[in-house]
Amino acid sequence: MKPFFSIIVPTYNRAHLIAKAIESVINQTLSSWELIIVDDGSTDNTKEIVNSYNDSRIRYIYQQNAERSEARNNGIKNSTGTYICFLDSDDYYLANRLKELHNEIIKQGKPIAFYYTGILYLYEGEISARPELSNTFAKIQDFIVCAVIGTPQVCIHESILAKENFNPLFNIGEDMELWLRVSKIASPIYLENQFTVVAVEHDTRSVNVKLYNSYIDQMRMLRHIFSENHPGHRISENIKKQLRSNCFFGMAKFFIYNRKKRTAARHLMQSIFADVSHFQNKYRLNILLKLMQPNGIEKAILLLQ
Repeated sequence: MKPFFSIIVPTYNRAHLIAKAIESVINQTLSSWELIIVDDGSTDNTKEIVNSYNDSRIRYIYQQNAERSEARNNGIKNSTGTYICFLDSDDYYLANRLKELHNEIIKQGKPIAFYYTGILYLYEGEISARPELSNTFAKIQDFIVCAVIGTPQVCIHESILAKENFNPLFNIGEDMELWLRVSKIASPIYLENQFTVVAVEHDTRSVNVKLYNSYIDQMRMLRHIFSENHPGHRISENIKKQLRSNCFFGMAKFFIYNRKKRTAARHLMQSIFADVSHFQNKYRLNILLKLMQPNGIEKAILLLQ
């Protein structure tokens, strides 16, 4: 029987974390699902962990390392569910995740739609909900890039993802890039009061600015979506400036944490000049001034805390 949901989990060397994600799907109060785990070339015992679960609804697919966009596309290609959900291998669902999604989809008549829910964050044992941005924007493109809808938040009809997949050129901001293209088919629908997916904060996340300068790849993605042939070119100019500015500031933070004073200062100045009316510019200028003082790196780090 065709499952109602396909849940796609890309993973790479997360054997020590993935059991929580798997068990959170197994423990769902709704049983009509398949779980597709796409192993993106792991060198640890991920395969053994996955295969230790004796459940015919779980499928393991191995691929040579090609990054998470390709892994998710591989999962989409092999999925059979009507609605496709995503989960990262270091995060997990609450037990009512799929049941609440199912109830709302049935209530709305099983439309060809792009849904998303709220998200919870687990940090140092404390769980908190992230406030979701209301769509008061004149342009759907402006809303998508400002809302920051994470991949684990979404639930999308299979027919939409048959037309639009993740762009394998991008592994940072790849979700935003896809949602902009998907918005040509279906605008995102927020399901209120559904906070049923938990993102676990830890030091090895790819968005950890102390360890990874992911903003270089983010800037490359922005240049792509701002190009004339992409739906993102319709984003308002003031928001484009803000996005570029934020990217430069992210780069600056990476170089501050890694004690590259001159490079950090250069990126701070770029962040200020990229959007001279940015609401954070006073704060960023203060960091720049601290950076120029003796022991400036330590003073700047304190301001970033």
